[in-house]
Amino acid sequence: MSSAGSYDEKADAKDAAGVVVSEIGGKHPHVAFSGAQVDTAAQLVAGQEFELDPQEALRIRKKIDWHILPLMCMLYWVQFMDKTTLGSSSILGIRQFISANTVSRRADSRRRYNWLGTIFYLSYLVFEYPQNLALQRFPVGKWMSINIFIWGIALCCHAACVNFAGLFVVRLILGMCEGSITAGFMIVSSMFYTRTEQTLRVGYWFLMNGTAQIISGFISFGALHIHTPNFEPWQWLMIITGAITLCNATAYWFLFPDSPTTAWFLTPDERAKAVQRIKENQTGVENKHFKPEQ
Repeated sequence: MSSAGSYDEKADAKDAAGVVVSEIGGKHPHVAFSGAQVDTAAQLVAGQEFELDPQEALRIRKKIDWHILPLMCMLYWVQFMDKTTLGSSSILGIRQFISANTVSRRADSRRRYNWLGTIFYLSYLVFEYPQNLALQRFPVGKWMSINIFIWGIALCCHAACVNFAGLFVVRLILGMCEGSITAGFMIVSSMFYTRTEQTLRVGYWFLMNGTAQIISGFISFGALHIHTPNFEPWQWLMIITGAITLCNATAYWFLFPDSPTTAWFLTPDERAKAVQRIKENQTGVENKHFKPEQ
């Protein structure tokens, strides 16, 4: 067998194993990676060398802004509003509900109400690390959509609770799911924007905290004037805010992109340019392969 034939067979075997030989930054030539280890953005622009026109980069950035910033701002508003529903509910009757279902002294009912606020932030903190791992492992947009849907259901279920234990559980679930949003938004911002652009965009959706307080006040005022025989105003507040959250979950599932490489509103050519645009970040875009050495 000729040496040329032997070389071809080895090359075919290497291709069959899915090994990609790439040159990284000119410093580490011919470093081998399996296909699973390569960043999705690197796969998209592999073999493409082009200079991105500044005007074209600006056009793509504006297109990204129009499609993802409104969704991010809306969800951050909803998230903050859902966090504060307990405080609004305190003047709509939830404290009386807890007192009526507490057989011991009044101090215990006050302590139980405080625990409803504590367990939310405690579960938010405890599940922050698992949520970050999940955001790295699963598609970001879809994972956030699932969490939004679950916390929307949990919010609506506040109205169905008949005792403190039920409220405690749904508050725990609420904190667990909401822990995915801020981390997810930071990941999405790094995927779509350069470092200099990220600061302003993060500021946009953080502004929704104040907006949420304003709108939440109007919703609470409306819930206060709902008089039904079986539901208290605080229960209507939970149902209304939960319904708004479920609408957001649906919108996120269908409209929020997982990364620039799969964004539905970008053409294949624009996806490559969107990746090229954030090349200066030197952070990659998306890689589902766990690397113990890191």
